[in-house]
Amino acid sequence: MNRRGFIKNFGMITGAGIATFSVAGIPVKAFAKPFMNIQNTNGNILVIVQFKGGNDGINTVIPVDQYSLYQSNRPTIAVPENQIVLLNNATGLNPSLQSLKPVYDEGKITVLQNIGYPNQNRSHFRSTDIWLSASDANTVVYDGWIGRYLVKAYPDYPNTPPEHPMAIQLGSVESNLFESQYGGLGIAFQDPNTFYQLVNGSSADNDPPPSTLAGDELKFLKQVAALSIKYSTVIKSISDKGTHTADYPSNNNLAAQLKIVSNLIYGGLQTPVYLVTLDGFDTHADQVNRQTKLLVQFADAVSAFQKDLDAHGVSDKVVLMTFSEFGRRVKENGSKGTDHGAALPVFVMGTKVKGGVFGPNASLTDLDTNGDIKFKFDFRQVYATMLRNHFGMSDSQVSDVLFNNFSSLDILNQSTTGVGDNSLIPADYVLNQNYPNPFNPSTKISYALPLSDNVQLKIYDMLGRKVATLVNSYQSAGSYTVDFDGSNFSSGTYFYALETGRERIVKKMMLVK
Repeated sequence: MNRRGFIKNFGMITGAGIATFSVAGIPVKAFAKPFMNIQNTNGNILVIVQFKGGNDGINTVIPVDQYSLYQSNRPTIAVPENQIVLLNNATGLNPSLQSLKPVYDEGKITVLQNIGYPNQNRSHFRSTDIWLSASDANTVVYDGWIGRYLVKAYPDYPNTPPEHPMAIQLGSVESNLFESQYGGLGIAFQDPNTFYQLVNGSSADNDPPPSTLAGDELKFLKQVAALSIKYSTVIKSISDKGTHTADYPSNNNLAAQLKIVSNLIYGGLQTPVYLVTLDGFDTHADQVNRQTKLLVQFADAVSAFQKDLDAHGVSDKVVLMTFSEFGRRVKENGSKGTDHGAALPVFVMGTKVKGGVFGPNASLTDLDTNGDIKFKFDFRQVYATMLRNHFGMSDSQVSDVLFNNFSSLDILNQSTTGVGDNSLIPADYVLNQNYPNPFNPSTKISYALPLSDNVQLKIYDMLGRKVATLVNSYQSAGSYTVDFDGSNFSSGTYFYALETGRERIVKKMMLVK
């Protein structure tokens, strides 16, 4: 049996499980070991909110510019047009998210449209595994993308563990998000005080284990138990220091989780990743009532959380992002609900985000073969953005964590040094004004692609005649710059056009000799 199997079979994968095990009468406490300095990370924090069950993205972020088609597909569950919270002329929010609007207006929320992956798996369990592991749909991976990040961020682990937990989940069973080659790297608990009481007073076991395979596993078990005991004291102490100032709503489980997270953050805990959950999004029936309650909980909870971070002056280092295993079908079903779908929106919140709506609305006409929303951005691009532009990982490190070279999305105000031109992917096709303009004899034309595409960059004269083709090739998503030499052309006004399979953009420039 390998180490992961050994631990899991003994129910020891989480901090809560270890505590229960020790309280049950088997005293396990670690050998004394030095702890490494926490400054292995850059001090930034990622809070991940998991929507369990598959959130219906179309009733969350509503394509106002396709309202008639939206309503015809959802005759009983469509949000009335006069109740939509408008973000711009084309896009709006479910009215249950009203409390997010002030945060959005402050530029602290970015709505990422059409996030998904190729060959969408519509099983709750398998698709959740794909999102947690950052694997391809046809590849099974047993560790989580955050677990792989933490292994790189804390290279001395497990020989020298950090003073503070590497990851924390508010819940009773640790997520596979934190799984790694060394087992689970997170601590899971529902309340700091309860967690402390469970492990407080556990007796020490300093006897060296036998030099056998089972002895090696027992040694590892003791080390994991020791960290749980150590961290329970650290967590309780820091939680007691933190005093929230925001008015968190009562009877709101997500708000209760985020209140604990905020207390730990401004209490001084150096943990870089937190996971909180909101369950119940599998809305096959009675969706309006069920989703409304969940979205209200989400909006009220994260709004209070952001106010809390702002009040304590720590919001510049915290980014919150949501995810769910899939979206829902475009057409409602016969039970006033929606069935398992594909792409969906993702919310990213914090003072570092650029704000606004990133990407076009979900198309209700250009659907996949199952009648579902097509993804425009791979979810691993969101992860790459957090790893590269929030946590400061290098391109090669990001590639190691995500098993491929995924580009970032241009959604954060701050980016790390060393990020290449193709690391920031725009929300849509971009053709910039040439520079210099007017020019003599040469100028630079830059453009950006949100998706890999067949690209042509052409030059036309005032009569609309093509006089040059600068680009004619298939190009990956990213940013590009091309030189145009006008030495052989006469002075005058010219047009340059970016032409792809999905878009055509034209701008003019002036050659003056």
